[in-house]
Amino acid sequence: MFLAGCPSIWNLDSKEAKESPEEAYKQAQDLLKDKKYFQAIENLEKLKSAHPDFKEMPEVYLKIADAFFDEGSYDKAIARYLQFLELYPNNSDVARAKYQIGMAYFNQIKGTDLDNSVVRSAIQAFKVVTELPEPGEWGKKAEEKINECRKKLAEKEIYKANTYISLGNYKAAKLAAQRVLDDFPKLGFDEVAGDWIKKYQDR
Repeated sequence: MFLAGCPSIWNLDSKEAKESPEEAYKQAQDLLKDKKYFQAIENLEKLKSAHPDFKEMPEVYLKIADAFFDEGSYDKAIARYLQFLELYPNNSDVARAKYQIGMAYFNQIKGTDLDNSVVRSAIQAFKVVTELPEPGEWGKKAEEKINECRKKLAEKEIYKANTYISLGNYKAAKLAAQRVLDDFPKLGFDEVAGDWIKKYQDR
């Protein structure tokens, strides 16, 4: 027959076809330990497709998100954490997943030229964690990160005020210093901001 010698897709004798979901999951975990994120994600995606009823499926989704996070693909990580939260809203790792969304924003914050929108997105994500009925350890960590974010915003205002002073634009400097006192009090910048406002009050 003309089919003689051709392998049948229905009788495919391959490692992938015979591999159990447990074995595939273990291999993916080993790849993650070795920081081979691309391969780990690829294996986990295949596992999702081949064994949709796998008992550890919530962990599979979460590990894909974690892999994107660990390799620095933060936008993809956020999307995958959100997917996990949508599919498993009552999972025990909900607080951690929401915290990781905050960290994905937080890790994109860079120096005094930071994008305020990124910092505020991080703050909002961390607040979501603190507002959970039982945030556990993640709630405490989120509170700490909120304070760090607020401090970064205050530092930017201080940086702006100092820059305006060096340029002789004292009105703009006073406005920046006042924002520190109004929006970010008790973060270690009250004294310097207050001194600048007094010093340049009539200028």
